[in-house]
Amino acid sequence: MREISYDRQTVNSANPLARYAHRSRMTMAVSLVTRLCDERATVVDFGAGPGFFLHTLGQARPDLALIGHDPYVTPAFAEVSYAASLGELARGSVDALTAFEVCEHLYPEELDALLADAARIIKPGGALVISVPIMYGLAIGPKVSNWMIRGRTLKSEYSPAEMLKSMVGIRVPRPANLRVTHKGFDFRELRGIVGQRFAIDAVHHSPMPHVPWWMSSQYFMICRPLALA
Repeated sequence: MREISYDRQTVNSANPLARYAHRSRMTMAVSLVTRLCDERATVVDFGAGPGFFLHTLGQARPDLALIGHDPYVTPAFAEVSYAASLGELARGSVDALTAFEVCEHLYPEELDALLADAARIIKPGGALVISVPIMYGLAIGPKVSNWMIRGRTLKSEYSPAEMLKSMVGIRVPRPANLRVTHKGFDFRELRGIVGQRFAIDAVHHSPMPHVPWWMSSQYFMICRPLALA
């Protein structure tokens, strides 16, 4: 597949449906985190990429301390500082830890490490905010079509049977390499794993927040460490 920058795949996508979905996701992310943070709070974004979310958040809330973590991407915004790892952050030092569009690419041991770090660094009363793609229900057709158009290919990683299963919520297997695909990712399984360590205070769907999850494309969870819930 040809290389396309992250912003051209998401908030600046040539596909109007994809662009709308990702801009709606960004708007919801900024709104949720803003409401969670008191004045001069500290926000850490895990898998921050070049820092676009934190930059956008900082425009709405210039009082916040913004810290990103992403070992694979060069930072692009001067107001965002970067941590080499969550392990270097002090216990109880973070008001909001975000993980947007990243958990679907983590292997089990990496997800376990993220949740352990989150429980350690989040302040009493703080929150872990996660967003992940919804890969089941009505959104799967437009998503797969968009990937094929973007990659200029008629081939899909989904078979026709897998597409039908995904549309009705039946799980399909995940590929071995989770880094480069969303195929088969199930937010319901992630929610069960997160729920073992965190109380899930609220869930939200984007870009259609007032309809069932299977009619939307993104799933948000606001989570509190169980010891602090």
